Amino acid sequence: MSYSLATKMGFMIQVRRIQPDDVPYLVDIFEHMSSESRYRRFHQSVDHVSPSRVWTEAERIAQADPKTSDGLIAFADLPDEPDAPVAAARYVRLEPHVAEVAISVRDDLQNIGIGSQLLQLLAQEAKAAGIQKLVGTVQNNNEPMWRILEHLAFAVTRTPHGAVSEIEIDLLSMRDEEESGQK
Repeated sequence: MSYSLATKMGFMIQVRRIQPDDVPYLVDIFEHMSSESRYRRFHQSVDHVSPSRVWTEAERIAQADPKTSDGLIAFADLPDEPDAPVAAARYVRLEPHVAEVAISVRDDLQNIGIGSQLLQLLAQEAKAAGIQKLVGTVQNNNEPMWRILEHLAFAVTRTPHGAVSEIEIDLLSMRDEEESGQK
């Protein structure tokens, strides 16, 4: 399984499933995220995490059991970095038909459509694997993630709880074209 996507800036993005030997690529994406992006993604400060802990977490993600977890990783040929890892998205099953979703895009390539397209692909892969609902927690001020969710073709429900919102992506229900920005 491999996909090719084009960004708003004309970068061609190659997407494939996360593989066990993708640990260095996942670490690279993390290292290209700002303090603010990391906080939005992990809901806590992760600025002073040891490199060994980052590596261990990347191993856990890359080598997760495919029966309970799946993910996609995206690469692009950047001007000074050929075949650079630029984003990753994954889900982890919580129940047979429900999975938690997460996505990370390196800072210098945010807001050009990579996250939106990657999450759409992951949602399609999850649906094909029998998942009916993706869930997650998003900080209410995480504008990049809300923009990604606005472009998703599947119906999204948002339930606010203080500074965060619980989201539910219904993989059995498509948004209409006008609502999802898929015009």
